[in-house]
Amino acid sequence: MMKRLLAMVSALVLVTFAARVPLLAHAGHEHKVMGTVTMAMTDHLSLKDKDGKEVTVKVTKDTKVKATPAIKVEEIKEGTRVVVSAVEEKDKTLTAKTIEVGTAPAAQ
Repeated sequence: MMKRLLAMVSALVLVTFAARVPLLAHAGHEHKVMGTVTMAMTDHLSLKDKDGKEVTVKVTKDTKVKATPAIKVEEIKEGTRVVVSAVEEKDKTLTAKTIEVGTAPAAQ
């Protein structure tokens, strides 16, 4: 009886702990980052994500920018909304595969 109770308590503790551990991203997997551009350069893009966290994404010659009209990464204006599809590298950095450019805020 005691062994059974101990096993049930152990299982309950394990399930409770597992439920609190966030799911972590794994290197090599594609991630979507949505946010507002804070800086755009030829080699990287910085943006604030939907949670207000600053995210920097590396840009390579293979990164595709989807915008109408067509633009280069460094031409994306601060305040523009984007959706970035990126791959997480082993060093936890993100490398952009595609950058979908949305709208910039209206000029005031």
